[in-house]
Amino acid sequence: MNLVDRYIFKQLLNNSLLILVFIISVFALAKSVQLIELMISRNLPSFVFFKLVSNSIPQILPTLFSIIASLSIFFVYSRMQTDKELIILQSSSFSNINLAKPTLVFGFILSLISLFFTTYQTPESNKNFKLLLYTIKNDYSSSLLQEGVFNTIGKDFTIFIKESDRGVLKNIFIHDTRDLEKPSTLIAKKGKIINTKSSTKIFLEEGSQQFQSKDKKLSILYFEEYLLNISQNKDNNFFNRWKSPAERTMYELQNPNPESLDDQNNLQAFKAELTSRYAIPLNVFAYSMLILCYILNLKFNRVENLFKTLRIFGFIVSLQILSIISSNLSIKLVDMHYINFIPSFLCFILSCFFFKKSEKLKNV
Repeated sequence: MNLVDRYIFKQLLNNSLLILVFIISVFALAKSVQLIELMISRNLPSFVFFKLVSNSIPQILPTLFSIIASLSIFFVYSRMQTDKELIILQSSSFSNINLAKPTLVFGFILSLISLFFTTYQTPESNKNFKLLLYTIKNDYSSSLLQEGVFNTIGKDFTIFIKESDRGVLKNIFIHDTRDLEKPSTLIAKKGKIINTKSSTKIFLEEGSQQFQSKDKKLSILYFEEYLLNISQNKDNNFFNRWKSPAERTMYELQNPNPESLDDQNNLQAFKAELTSRYAIPLNVFAYSMLILCYILNLKFNRVENLFKTLRIFGFIVSLQILSIISSNLSIKLVDMHYINFIPSFLCFILSCFFFKKSEKLKNV
């Protein structure tokens, strides 16, 4: 890269980082509003909240890259045009291809980053996000049981813990209503959580179990050790459930299980997801080319043209809407998953049109 290329590339990079930080901040704020009810109802610690938000961000990044690239190119080249930097370069030995070079490199790099997210990071984040939600709702660890408050576990258990020290629970009170006709209360001096793949249990030591018989007589059973199973969904194993296309690896999408009825009923969704993971990174490069070629096609105007800005934003919004429509149709229409590439194909056609028009404008 020469000096001009590095200058333009640096401007594009700086603008992209600012836009990325702004959009992620807005998304994180919106996501926190959705998760705040879960946090309060489950009395979750703050680190669980940050895990949920951080696993949500990679899910939107691939789509954001095309918007970020388009806005960065628009801001940088519009400013260069307003400051007459672009006119000076066009009047000298720099052709439109020379001016487009740093943008093409920038768009290509963002496309590769987007490809990494769509093929690996996003499915992994989707899986981790669902796993964390499952853990919150079904697996109860000592870190999720708050001290000094009554923790409601599903519909059957209410647990009170006076103190927790390095996984050891002290002074435990548990009210068990699994048998509505014979509810019981367990009190123990100490205990600990035992998590297995199939269940979650509390191992209690030095305590008693109190319950009423049908004739309303109070009975007390003293114990040295007691193992209580608090799993609410014994048959609901996260790792044995059917995985959605968004959380499957590339290999799993390409090789659905022929013995699974759910997989066979969702073959079109797998194909659509597979093509979408390649189409989204391609959109980043295609959008970049379109916005750049359109700006180079415009004549210089001393006064800021509001309609030019609206047209650019109209392009970006229209392409995103087209991408969403294509994605939905690719799932519903049999063997039509390749329509995910329509937005990119349209961008390349329009880019060629505007680029030829800009070349004619320069030669006039």
